Amino acid sequence: SWSSIAPPMPLVFGPKNSRYTYTGSPCPHSDLAVHSDADTLNAALREYEAHFGVTIVPHVDAKDAIEKFGEKYFLHTDNASGVSQLVEIHVIRGGEELCIKQDVSFALKATDLVEMGDLIC
Repeated sequence: SWSSIAPPMPLVFGPKNSRYTYTGSPCPHSDLAVHSDADTLNAALREYEAHFGVTIVPHVDAKDAIEKFGEKYFLHTDNASGVSQLVEIHVIRGGEELCIKQDVSFALKATDLVEMGDLIC
């Protein structure tokens, strides 16, 4: 018989659906996750953008930027409000937290968690 259990797929979290938003379930939780069938970070980010009406692009330091970040972060912009913030993307894989910087070609595995959040590393 065919199983009704869905196969594992990458889960994507960000400013619009943080794993630490209180929802009644223990944090960190996955009930707000975007369930992605993407096999690369770029494809997962496009799904997140479509789901939440945001734009996510690699952050490029301006020549006159007061604070230089290098090629590490992304600019997350809410398309409705125009509010932007810098986010860092980590992939949580098997207990490891991988800082993948701006490598949007990074290959995702079905059990990965993709998390866009505060600048922590």
